[in-house]
Amino acid sequence: MMAALNRLLAHAPNDGQNWLPRRAAQALTEVVNRLDAGSDTDKEAAQTLLTWTQARSVVIPVYGRLWMPAPLPCTQWQLLVRKTMLLTASGGTHLTVKIGPHCSPLITGIIGPQDCLLYTVRHPVETVIQLTASQVDGMRPVEAVHFVGTALRHARRVLASLTSAAFVVRLEDLVSTPAAVLAQAEQSARLEFIEWPAHVLKQLPTDIRCAPNLSHPAVKGHGETLATLASQWGYA
Repeated sequence: MMAALNRLLAHAPNDGQNWLPRRAAQALTEVVNRLDAGSDTDKEAAQTLLTWTQARSVVIPVYGRLWMPAPLPCTQWQLLVRKTMLLTASGGTHLTVKIGPHCSPLITGIIGPQDCLLYTVRHPVETVIQLTASQVDGMRPVEAVHFVGTALRHARRVLASLTSAAFVVRLEDLVSTPAAVLAQAEQSARLEFIEWPAHVLKQLPTDIRCAPNLSHPAVKGHGETLATLASQWGYA
């Protein structure tokens, strides 16, 4: 949903001269479809969003049937997206948004001082190894290191600009001490504490350890850069 909302807030507002109605329609349709695939409350929120945005059903050759919204400014889109997300929470009073690679001012612009943002991260070394693993579409090591560095530096700037509470969830901590991390997340998000069932915790991956493989061919020669990035996110 965060990826879909990111595209919606990027393409739907008509403040600039580069606004394309077709892209706005595609983005709105994707968000509506995702909501329609959820609970009855989510479906109602989807219909309410269509009403608020004065969307009409259109058919565009090649792209098919889409929901075309009225031209609205960015500030109004941010307000309507926030209200829609609150509707999915059945009368919720504040938002808790979990993001990772979709960390952007477009998303953080919909949350306020009363809300909470959970940012998920994995050790930079392991992320680089993952990005280079595929023989089909894997990145070259230097490209992966550059991508991870850029993404994490960008995320730090976005998080520093927040007016809301933020909690960084390291994947390695989540799988090794899930009860403690989830309790912290619940506290940060001002959610009622619940005891997570054992069968839920067993669904977490078991092959993730905070033991970065610095001898891996993909990270050789980039150890110092990745170690600096790691320390900025609380990794020893």
